Amino acid sequence: MNESLEETYIEPVVIPNFIYKIWKERLKENYNIEISKDILEVLIKTYYVRSTWKWQRAYKNIVNILVSKGISLKDSKSIAKRIIKIFDGSILRE
Repeated sequence: MNESLEETYIEPVVIPNFIYKIWKERLKENYNIEISKDILEVLIKTYYVRSTWKWQRAYKNIVNILVSKGISLKDSKSIAKRIIKIFDGSILRE
């Protein structure tokens, strides 16, 4: 029981600025997509955190960010799902 609590706990993650540049370039080269810094921040922090529900939380955060930028909820959900699949390695390079 104690282990499951530790797995779901999200510890604070400090990401150096150069990591954002590296991931942004990697996504541009491999998938030919540009991602805004706020969404990239959510993805990178999610990638480096040990948690069982991390991608579900990232999905919700990205949908909220996209909706706040004026994109419809339906489109935001499909965009967020695709971004997460690319970022976690479910989709191979194009």
